[in-house]
Amino acid sequence: MSIVSSILPADVEVMAQPKGFLRGTRLMTPIGWRAVEELKVGDQVACCRGLPVLVTGIERRMVAHIGAKVVCVSGEARGWGRQATPLLLPVEQLIVVAGDRLAAYFGVEEALAPLGALVNGTDLRLIDAPPADMWFEIETDASCALVAEGLQVAVGNAARVGRPELSAAEARLLSLAA
Repeated sequence: MSIVSSILPADVEVMAQPKGFLRGTRLMTPIGWRAVEELKVGDQVACCRGLPVLVTGIERRMVAHIGAKVVCVSGEARGWGRQATPLLLPVEQLIVVAGDRLAAYFGVEEALAPLGALVNGTDLRLIDAPPADMWFEIETDASCALVAEGLQVAVGNAARVGRPELSAAEARLLSLAA
């Protein structure tokens, strides 16, 4: 019997790598910012395209692997001059990217990119996941990109809503061009 299993609530799963949002991450809802741990099934969250979507499921998980990695997204990476608390997200998390370089290289205005491929060592850094902290994976009734702490983060199969998904190699090329 592990030490972890005797202190975890019954509805919390243990995982090797983080998925979803770390406790304390604020998501935009139709009534303003709410911490992810405050959301319940049936609540609404705001999709970045302006439409609310319904929360249909929430999985609570704890990382049990020492050395699991996450990306630390600085406030500056979420808006010029923005002095905000860093946001921690899983390496595989898809985010919405846009800009002139994306249009020049790939011919699209917006795309989804795996966050880990964009790591640059300054405003996007790879760090160890906080030990023994809770992560919340959100399911919604529609695929969309939620606004988490000012960053557009994909949930569900967001590529189906009109945004192509860049491969890790394509996203890395985009980050190197910046």
